[in-house]
Amino acid sequence: MTTKFPAGTGRQLLDADEARVARASLELTTIAAALVSRPMDRDLHAQMRAFLDSESEPALTSWDALLARTQAQLKERISTVLTVQALRTAS
Repeated sequence: MTTKFPAGTGRQLLDADEARVARASLELTTIAAALVSRPMDRDLHAQMRAFLDSESEPALTSWDALLARTQAQLKERISTVLTVQALRTAS
């Protein structure tokens, strides 16, 4: 049985902005949790600086793009993601 995904979704569940924000959120949460237990770890500080230097601005730009979506666009994305998830689960 061949699974068909809604147009424009392919095998990717999240679009570029959604994926970038999700990755950044996970990375920042990991860094923040590590800072609680190792606040003076130089390697952790270097990791945080590297994130801020390379990934922070693109993630913030993507976050702004997500915030700019209209209610109709958000509802459409939710519908698409739920449909793809359902198709993946069924296959």
